Amino acid sequence: MKVLEACQEFPNRYYPQLGTFIKQSIDSIANQGVDVTVISPKPFVLPVSAFPYYNFFKLPKIEHTTKYDLHYPRYVYAVPKKYFYPITGFSYSHFVFEYAIKNIKPQPDLIHAHFSYPDGYGMMKLAKRWKVPLVISALGTIERKTAYEGSYTSRQIIEAMNFADKILSVSEDLKLHITNLGINEEKVHVVPNGVDTAKFKPAGKAHARNLLNLPQDKNIVLFVGALRKIKGVDYLIEAAKDFVNTNTALFMVGRDDGLRKGLEKRAQELKIADHIRFTGPVDHEKIPLWISASDILVLPSLSEGRPNVVLEALACEVPVVATNVGGIPELMIDGETGYLVPSKDPIEISKKINKLLENKSQRENMGKLGRKSIIQRGLTWEAHAKKTVNIYSELLEKASKTKNST
Repeated sequence: MKVLEACQEFPNRYYPQLGTFIKQSIDSIANQGVDVTVISPKPFVLPVSAFPYYNFFKLPKIEHTTKYDLHYPRYVYAVPKKYFYPITGFSYSHFVFEYAIKNIKPQPDLIHAHFSYPDGYGMMKLAKRWKVPLVISALGTIERKTAYEGSYTSRQIIEAMNFADKILSVSEDLKLHITNLGINEEKVHVVPNGVDTAKFKPAGKAHARNLLNLPQDKNIVLFVGALRKIKGVDYLIEAAKDFVNTNTALFMVGRDDGLRKGLEKRAQELKIADHIRFTGPVDHEKIPLWISASDILVLPSLSEGRPNVVLEALACEVPVVATNVGGIPELMIDGETGYLVPSKDPIEISKKINKLLENKSQRENMGKLGRKSIIQRGLTWEAHAKKTVNIYSELLEKASKTKNST
């Protein structure tokens, strides 16, 4: 079976932190024997360092890897996003269609778009032209938030999901949000993301800290993710005033989506700036070390699908304090592998973090149970890939029967 996997947010040599979980998903699918081609559209950019993601200019049209060919067609990403995001979908559809018709050969049997927008919307035209099934992955905020805003982009998202032959939701909670939009429940399947338990495993706290040059004599609370509003990072800074001190540091690991200066300013106002470190993005290969080096992972998100960082922390035997939103409760056992807290509640975040900081044996027990639960429930990339490929096969078998009957 030949499958075209489409995702604009896919890691590359200049921005390896983008969409790392998408790459893990696609790699696991390729490992199941699927003939994969990846298309990762990138915006037209000016080759000037003052512009965001200017290094996209340097990416070639195509790269050859050991698992698959990787294409980088260009399209117009309209900004500011607040006003022009619907244009991005139209642009994606036009430019990527023209590129794929000329350069993706042989024609795939199926298209899998790894975000409902702009990838899912942008791939509809190709699916129609090639007369192949379209699968769309639903990952969280787009379907839980953007699709409900009543905007033109919302209508584009709903159109794409209605058009798709199958939708892969990362959680039961997200499936409910999708069907509440009027999408046929029969074509929405829950396919959780996984974690590589061979890569994400306890590395030894002292060893990990030594490799990362982190203090051995402090408690470390870790946040991993982009610094954006939806991740609740402003509430985390407010909570930090009640748990950071000379004995405890908060490390914020991830790219800045425009909030860092404001967060740093607020930390200074609260007189806790000396106990908070913003690292910027780090190589995903080092994330297992960062998690192993920490005492607690905190995720204060306002909205989530099924965040991989929670799986990764549990696999590394690190307890988690996370908000009770989206698919997070499906990953954790509250009070046993960590604590769930309400969103937008810095008092409760700090309360639960302090509770864990005060009890080392509890942290260790929660961590061990966390890894055990991940393995027992089969939340691995291999399981994710097998479910996905089974859905591909069902679609292609159905398409073949339909073709033979006409």
